[in-house]
Amino acid sequence: MRTIFILSIYCFIGSISWAQINPSFAPIPSSFGILSPNPVIATDIVYDSKDSTMQAFHLLLPDTTGPYPLVVYIHGGGFLAGSRDLIYASADVQLSAKYFLEQGIAFACIGYRLLPTSGPIDSVGVKKCMGDSKKALQFMRYYAQDLHLNPQKFAVSGGSAGAGTSLWLASRDNMADPNASNPVDQMSTRVCAAFIRGSQSTYDLYRWETEIYHNFDGQGNHYTLDSMQALLGFDRYANFYGGVDSTYHILYDSALLQYRQDVDMLYHLSSDDPPLYIFSNSQAVHPSDDLMHHPFHSRAIYNTAINANIQEVKGDIAALNINNTFNETGNEFLARQLNNCSISTNINEVHSQKNVLVFPNPVVNLLNIKLNEQLISRITLFNAAGQIIQATENIQAHDFQLSTSNLPKGMYCIQISTQNGERHTQLLTVLK
Repeated sequence: MRTIFILSIYCFIGSISWAQINPSFAPIPSSFGILSPNPVIATDIVYDSKDSTMQAFHLLLPDTTGPYPLVVYIHGGGFLAGSRDLIYASADVQLSAKYFLEQGIAFACIGYRLLPTSGPIDSVGVKKCMGDSKKALQFMRYYAQDLHLNPQKFAVSGGSAGAGTSLWLASRDNMADPNASNPVDQMSTRVCAAFIRGSQSTYDLYRWETEIYHNFDGQGNHYTLDSMQALLGFDRYANFYGGVDSTYHILYDSALLQYRQDVDMLYHLSSDDPPLYIFSNSQAVHPSDDLMHHPFHSRAIYNTAINANIQEVKGDIAALNINNTFNETGNEFLARQLNNCSISTNINEVHSQKNVLVFPNPVVNLLNIKLNEQLISRITLFNAAGQIIQATENIQAHDFQLSTSNLPKGMYCIQISTQNGERHTQLLTVLK
């Protein structure tokens, strides 16, 4: 782990250029009961200008020194209600903040734009809400220095819609855009871990019909999109996807097919995703008893994550007799993961960016490198000590195959230089 951390720092930390903001920190109210040296809070830090009343967060720190690891808390409310002010209204959220600050970990409670409860149908849908949480995370990473945060140690947590958003952030490949004009959008969206409570399994609602609630009673009964739409109301269903003409519109419209995939957390779960802690206290039996938080959702996440070979998956789903937590709480899980984690914040280290592909990784004998928009001019390999061990120059091609057969098993840093002087770096694992 120490070697990986040092190599990550060597490969990536030099490319970060921090901007500045001036958050105003004040003592945290004594009613929170936080036993850290000098607990402080900065309120209503705006992270986007589309709707500054909603797109803001409260940040709590153990002290004004740092930098601190961070837990980003995303509130629930069905994407219809709730706010960052939950930190003041919820005893449970306050207890979480108290725990983390006393462990030397910062805590942020973010707000985001909501879907309408009346009036015209929302033209964007649930991706607007989840996209705001993504932007907040990137903003905190970009301004980490002024916020006294360690940008390599971020985790996410939430309940209900906040849990679903946390799972979406944890399961998606890096959503940084290295070509964005706004440097905030260039920041990594990857996290160290996620603690999700009462999460929805996927926002592809058709999978609720075909998988989550298929034969839900073991007697051949299913819960269909029609049933869900009748329970939720058509407007709420339509708002979810930015407007639909009918219940089954999402099955044949090409744009909605892509939308469903974009918000399908089960689809995106893969072995390189961070550790997950999945909690459900719902005792619902029939889907209509608790459509959004039914324990079947948590079971689907748990099973999919296990099958995807995610490095650590904890589940506490009482109604289905699933519990492999060994009495570790979700907050304790996050604290443990943050202690052992380091996420690259380099804007070019985006595993699946369209402009740079490096695969397979891990590699055995032959590495493929592809640049879609520019020519590769040089490929440099560094060992764990930061020493150049191999350099290939004057390539001048979009595609290149690099032999790794002579390299010992281990971790390396590969740097790809382009014809116009850009450099892309990432960690490389060589197997034998």
